[in-house]
Amino acid sequence: MLPWKSIIVVDRTDHRPVYLQISDSIISEIMQGRIKKGMKMPGSRTLAQLLIVNRKTILQAYDELMAQGWMEIIPTKGTFIKESLPEIKQQPLVETSSIEIINASNEDFSKYEVPRGAHVIDDGTPDYRLAPIDLLLKTARSVSKGSIGKAVIQGNHFFGEKTLRNGLTNYLSSTRAINGSANNILITRGSQMAIYLSFATLLKKGDRVIVGELNYHSADRAIRTSGGQLVKVPVNHEGLDIKAIEKEAQQNKIKALYVTPHHQYPTTVTMPVENRMKLLNLAEQYDFHIVEDDYDYDYHYERSPILPLASIDRNNRIIYIGSFSKIIVPSVRIGYMFASEPIIRACGELRMIIDKLGDPILERALAEMLRANEIDRFLKKAVNRYKIRRDLFCSTLKAGLGSAVDFAIPDGGMAVWITFRNIKIEDLIREAEKIKLSLKIDVYEKKENACRLGFASMNEEEIVTNTQILIQAVRNC
Repeated sequence: MLPWKSIIVVDRTDHRPVYLQISDSIISEIMQGRIKKGMKMPGSRTLAQLLIVNRKTILQAYDELMAQGWMEIIPTKGTFIKESLPEIKQQPLVETSSIEIINASNEDFSKYEVPRGAHVIDDGTPDYRLAPIDLLLKTARSVSKGSIGKAVIQGNHFFGEKTLRNGLTNYLSSTRAINGSANNILITRGSQMAIYLSFATLLKKGDRVIVGELNYHSADRAIRTSGGQLVKVPVNHEGLDIKAIEKEAQQNKIKALYVTPHHQYPTTVTMPVENRMKLLNLAEQYDFHIVEDDYDYDYHYERSPILPLASIDRNNRIIYIGSFSKIIVPSVRIGYMFASEPIIRACGELRMIIDKLGDPILERALAEMLRANEIDRFLKKAVNRYKIRRDLFCSTLKAGLGSAVDFAIPDGGMAVWITFRNIKIEDLIREAEKIKLSLKIDVYEKKENACRLGFASMNEEEIVTNTQILIQAVRNC
């Protein structure tokens, strides 16, 4: 039997629940190779006695691991680590190569602008009315006064305000099991800057980057602007097609891959654990980096979210990107990236050319809110509210349109991926505009009859009103 008391460490002072600490430790041991696939796990009573915790805590940890796809119950035999998990081989870190900056194209960005009317359905943004904006601004005013304000205003913030970087190390560890130091973190003006800096640092002109055939358009533009060549692979019910990725890597040199595994953008599907491990294996085998855009990790409604790829990365292959713009409001431009120190240094040096100081007052205010657990308190309320809105939005659409639409109720996020039978999205946008409904959504060229429709930014009354107008627009098409 493994020395469970030694390899599973429970920190009673940690904000992360004990059952999640236990599941995190087991995942880490699987990734290290000490817990083998197919291995039988101790019974819940046995492990509870060894770790001196309540048996219910072990059952919660096992339920979490089974929900995420790491474990399975075999009737009459017990609980086992899944045999289907691939092996992870650790290899030395390959130094990131330096790159040249490529000028932006003359692309017409007006096509991405949608006029805003009295009634709006977007593609998935938070509700600013729920956000703790007043508290953020009040904290910022407090921070700006006295000796602290002087230090913040006059300090060196090339890589982000120091208190926030330090606070993020604890925040990422307790919420996502991503462990590192402030040297692994760069604060950015939202996630879009982080995406651009990542590819501008990684790529040389002509480097091939794998993305989903349906993908976040702004990421595609950042890759092209950085000189990258888009290599599109299919997206299925489990996210990016892993077999297609492997085939592309076998045929041509791949420099990087962009992925949104938690809720794939735009389709909202979640990549299972087995596929995440296979993706990490491919990155090792074919020597490419993975840019993981975890744009809405905090919004998950049915269970705890699957931990990010970055939490099981043992070879510094992942550039992990997150943002507080989806937690507060899009106009609060505070994002971050977590990566190996060489990548963070390279991205930070490039960022200094664009923006030397960021927004140190707001960054420090956010750090104070993290320290006081205000962000966690807000998220719990927001998740409950958005779940209610998701259910109302989906039930109203289904009742009004029936077989005219096809969608799965998403486990999380702030939008639903909806297929409209026999209707092109461009036609739907025009019809909606005629009856005073603005659809602030992207049109996906490979799937013109499907789109993301957001529910989070509307209150319950607005959901009922706006979906009724949408239903009328569909009938008019």
